[in-house]
Amino acid sequence: MSAGNLIHLSAAQPIAGSNAPQTTMTAVQVKKAEDGDVPGPVCIVDDDEWVTDSIATLLELHGFSVRSFPSATHFLGDPRRDETQCLVIDQHMPGIEGLDAVAALHRDAFFPPTILITGRLDAAISRRADQLGVAAILEKPFPAARLVTLIRSLIEGRA
Repeated sequence: MSAGNLIHLSAAQPIAGSNAPQTTMTAVQVKKAEDGDVPGPVCIVDDDEWVTDSIATLLELHGFSVRSFPSATHFLGDPRRDETQCLVIDQHMPGIEGLDAVAALHRDAFFPPTILITGRLDAAISRRADQLGVAAILEKPFPAARLVTLIRSLIEGRA
């Protein structure tokens, strides 16, 4: 899959290192950041650095606090993982796959709202995600606005 196919970003939502015009934070976003009212952290887990960087940039532009991890092993071993307000995790990664990581969190009695992202969705993944209570599955490529809307609604619904 080419990097350009992952997330469709408008010029108002540039990717790091892109030629798109850079957008600065609005006064409202700066004020929220100063007040500590930034939603999150949203944790992103994907073995593709381009994916984590792109999603992190997108979410930060929308005022979210973001933490990124290169593998499920890194995320599961992080001492601050239980601060996660929303988890965006790739299914197909070396080592521990996304849904296996979600199952491990559940064994530890931690149930963060979760969005599974995948480039290869099949019925077995859908069934298991449903059994584990995954809030949504986004198949790559997916619209950036859809991800932002999902995360915002999951965090607000959790409060």
